Amino acid sequence: MLVRVLQLSLWVISGCSAPVGEGRLPALAGRSLSVNDLLVYTQSGYMREAELSLINKLKKARTGRFRYVVAIGYETLVSFELLIERVLDTVVSRKCLDTRLDNITANIKTFERPQKLRKLVGSIKRHYPGLKIIVVDDSKEPSNLNGVKTIVLPYDSGVSAGRNAGLEVTTSKYMLCLDDDFIFNRQTDLLSVLDSMERNPDIDILAGEVIYLPLRIPRDYTNIPVFPTSEKPIIEPGTYIDRFRVHLKVPNFYIGRTDRVRLVGWDNNLKRLDHADFFTRAVGVLVTVQDRAFKVLHYPTYFNKVYMERKNDNRHDGIVLSIKYKRNDGFTKP
Repeated sequence: MLVRVLQLSLWVISGCSAPVGEGRLPALAGRSLSVNDLLVYTQSGYMREAELSLINKLKKARTGRFRYVVAIGYETLVSFELLIERVLDTVVSRKCLDTRLDNITANIKTFERPQKLRKLVGSIKRHYPGLKIIVVDDSKEPSNLNGVKTIVLPYDSGVSAGRNAGLEVTTSKYMLCLDDDFIFNRQTDLLSVLDSMERNPDIDILAGEVIYLPLRIPRDYTNIPVFPTSEKPIIEPGTYIDRFRVHLKVPNFYIGRTDRVRLVGWDNNLKRLDHADFFTRAVGVLVTVQDRAFKVLHYPTYFNKVYMERKNDNRHDGIVLSIKYKRNDGFTKP
């Protein structure tokens, strides 16, 4: 109850109304889309209108006159929620030392968020102390954490270059794709997902569900499109393999077969907007499903001005994507 009161208070401070109604994205058919239009479709995920509105307000609030109040409220609320999570994790879950985890390597791309990286690695070690971890860091002052293999890249090499560098040195059968602002909890059940992958050899990528703090918002990837492509899916989206629904695109939180993910890889020309491009090129190559019981917490960075300015500088990527996909009908240069 207290958490809900704090959540609603943050809503009011940010200038949002309480959550009502279901969010919708306009149909793609019959529209001439700019790069920015299409990026909205391919990045947002479906969520309630008010929840998406709050996230957008939080992003804008970092430069508003109430930014310090909102920042303090946001960090306080998330810290309180994480404290509750730690207590529940202690009661419900135990450290897992199963040797089957030797088949998985966690791949983390990080940039200028050392505190978030430490939280993620700490949460991994609490639940899976023996899990192999590769961190690719292109910060000005790269991290150096114990028990972690760190690959240092030139400053601001980009997400794609980082993910490729981590994948290149991964020797395990499976890779676990992670962003540096994730946090494991008792619902991040790697063994269950590993068993599902072993049981279903047709699955190349099995994704989980990302829970956005502080509102505990999951994003629905059921109907999220990729960029226009002439390739046909190996298995039609909406089909089920075992109990898992096939998707064209899933969150960047998944276990993938290392050799299969290498068939697609990431485009090093894209520094930030790698997500939709990866899954567009994966159409006809990989079979991707989602297990919404497999969860990770997401602690976004909204109030680090320098980081957010760098993160939101997508001009170069927009040009690359417009050139790359302009041959498709309905896709125009910005």
